[in-house]
Amino acid sequence: MKPVYFISDIHLGAPSLHVEFEAKRKTELLKFFDTVIENGSRLIIVGDLFDFWYEYKYVVPKNYFWLYAKLKEMVDNGIVIDYVAGNHDFFLGEFFSKSVGLRVYQDGFSEEINGKKFLVIHGDGLALKDSGYRMLKKILRKGFVRSVIRWIHPDVGFSLAKAFSKKSREYTSNKDFGETDGMMHLAEKKTNEGYDFVIMGHNHIPKFERFGKGIYVNLGDWLRNFTYGIFDGEAMQLLTWEFER
Repeated sequence: MKPVYFISDIHLGAPSLHVEFEAKRKTELLKFFDTVIENGSRLIIVGDLFDFWYEYKYVVPKNYFWLYAKLKEMVDNGIVIDYVAGNHDFFLGEFFSKSVGLRVYQDGFSEEINGKKFLVIHGDGLALKDSGYRMLKKILRKGFVRSVIRWIHPDVGFSLAKAFSKKSREYTSNKDFGETDGMMHLAEKKTNEGYDFVIMGHNHIPKFERFGKGIYVNLGDWLRNFTYGIFDGEAMQLLTWEFER
């Protein structure tokens, strides 16, 4: 089989990044997508593709037209793309599924790929030292919050959300979650239950950890580490993209 590619925590549009660095990230991300088209069969985005995403009924952010077009090109070239919502882009509507052709998951998914059992989730809300976020997550994902945001003009809504997302991203990147946080506990539990691979993102810390016969992979991020995963049908690898700064 052709390889399956995994990527997480790109945080496109992060307002604290230098313009030149963001432009370089865009260029390298497009190169990565071209590599998937050339060599792969599937791309799994494990959350936080955007630093913030909200979909109004008739409005999507114009700055990402290049991305929408590239993802559609990939789909048209036969690449299956799965998009798992993260803690920065969970306000996903129908745009990516209906207009671009992606398969969208709010809470991750489990699937057997070439005889190997995968669990794919973003990982937010699992850290044992992150009780404040778990409470906030329950509030933000309620339907009435979406309704309230829709009454705010997009220009105002996105400005407010970007400021909030910046604080959230900096909190996640700088927080010490401990060596054995809830993400690893869940990964160990699921591998003991028979999963071959548990794939997450969220905490921006690349990790490749064996638990018995199973493996936990944290994909890291595309802010500092530029790491990604490849499954070739038998083995899983965590690799670093050659990013020239």
